[in-house]
Amino acid sequence: MCNAAVEKKQPPRPSWTKIHGRVVDVANFRHPGGNILDLFLGMDATSAFEQFHGHHKGAWKMLHSLPEKVVDQADIPTQNDEHVAEMTRLMTSWRERGLFKPRPVASAVYGICVVLAIIASVACAPYAPVIAGIAVGTCWAQCGFLQHMGGHREWGRKWSFAFQHFFEGLLKGGSASWWRNRHNKHHAKTNVIGEDGDLRTTPFFAWDPTLAKKVPDWSLRTQAFTFLPALGAYVFIFAFTVRKYSVVKRLWHEVALMLAHYAIFAWGLHVAGATLKAGLTFYCTGYAWQGIYLGFFFGLSHFAVERVPSTATWLESTMIGTIDWSGSSAFCGYLSGFLNIQIEHHMAPQMPMENLRQIRADCKASAEKFGLPYREMSFLAAVKLMINGLYQTGKEELKLRSDRRKYSRAQAYLGAASAVVETLKAD
Repeated sequence: MCNAAVEKKQPPRPSWTKIHGRVVDVANFRHPGGNILDLFLGMDATSAFEQFHGHHKGAWKMLHSLPEKVVDQADIPTQNDEHVAEMTRLMTSWRERGLFKPRPVASAVYGICVVLAIIASVACAPYAPVIAGIAVGTCWAQCGFLQHMGGHREWGRKWSFAFQHFFEGLLKGGSASWWRNRHNKHHAKTNVIGEDGDLRTTPFFAWDPTLAKKVPDWSLRTQAFTFLPALGAYVFIFAFTVRKYSVVKRLWHEVALMLAHYAIFAWGLHVAGATLKAGLTFYCTGYAWQGIYLGFFFGLSHFAVERVPSTATWLESTMIGTIDWSGSSAFCGYLSGFLNIQIEHHMAPQMPMENLRQIRADCKASAEKFGLPYREMSFLAAVKLMINGLYQTGKEELKLRSDRRKYSRAQAYLGAASAVVETLKAD
């Protein structure tokens, strides 16, 4: 044999999941929404099903049509069944209170204000392209928040995706499908390393010791100071991956919306009288600023808190992996696209954002009931947590690397000295 040791074979991947007490066989089932079901193979997916499909009668019919599978109880990961029951109780209560009903008037007014602000920024581009670019970047960030609402079906099944395509595709030039594919996984496996795509900030930044190992020394030294500016450059990388996704997946309707986006802005800038230089300055400034704006507000609620295991319940991952800041403020809600009440949003992602403040007391009570953290803080405290998390993570990893290098050098010196001694003895 060429190899002394034979590699241990990986156990076969489970082909079942547990939903509402039934262990169902999904070996031959293909989820219409993509591969998100793969994240729950071999474990309880009840809460995830309720969050993503609790409103959809067709999904319930599909679930009941799946065959059951006999599984050894020893093969089912240990999870707190009381967490699952609590989530079911809360979801039922919130639906009975009407908190999942769409709020089209509030969302439409919000959206119209953003559209008017975009038009005003284009009109100002010839005279102050940088300032107008920051204005349109803020508007594009707000478009990101609005499409977020559509992507979570807050307008109901009939209009939500059209709402999302308008703000993400036409006004922002992005891909609604790419966003849903990535963001649904984020909700399903919040702050789980290797499964939550939003944690893929390496090799540039890291908030935890595991991912810090993939970041070079120079970045660890500066990441607390370069994080925000770098978001402006990072968004251009996303621009490429998003467009590639739409082409590879043959989402030609999304490609058409992207092309229409560029055509509309080029026409608007031309009508406003902007030169090519002013137009490019306006657009690139806006694109970079929206990356800073979106990344900053998202980071406040997620990046600096703990990572959670893949087998964590929905209740655990929500309370451990998210925080609230200025949660009682409606102004901060609209400023951040309601990312300031992230605990509530992760508890009920399809609930209209304007209703989330009404369930804060319920979420806090559930956290206390099960001894889980419910963290709410001020805006400044959240900023400090995020930036200090970068600084401390970088500092600790650099110290570990320095200690390892010192140890390696000491070993080398001792080895050389030992060799000299042995040589003298031989002589």
